[in-house]
Amino acid sequence: MLIILDIVKGRGKFAAEWILVAQKYEDIFRWILKPINIAINHYSEGKVEITNRGNLKIRRIGMQRKGGDAGMETANMLQFKVDPIELFNLK
Repeated sequence: MLIILDIVKGRGKFAAEWILVAQKYEDIFRWILKPINIAINHYSEGKVEITNRGNLKIRRIGMQRKGGDAGMETANMLQFKVDPIELFNLK
């Protein structure tokens, strides 16, 4: 849960209280503003597992090694991936 809180909300005086998602598809533009706790609850659903490609999935958040930097030290950093469009389907 602490990992999810750090990824979605952050810490300290810059911790988010809201999440804004904007989407443009062809000529349609839509946006949604949700309290951060709704997003945290959504991304906290599920289980922790390792995918077929060897990445770690922390509930609804994917985690993988960054890579792609031609062997530079930054290639060993982690990426956390969420699908913000999922928040449009929440009540």
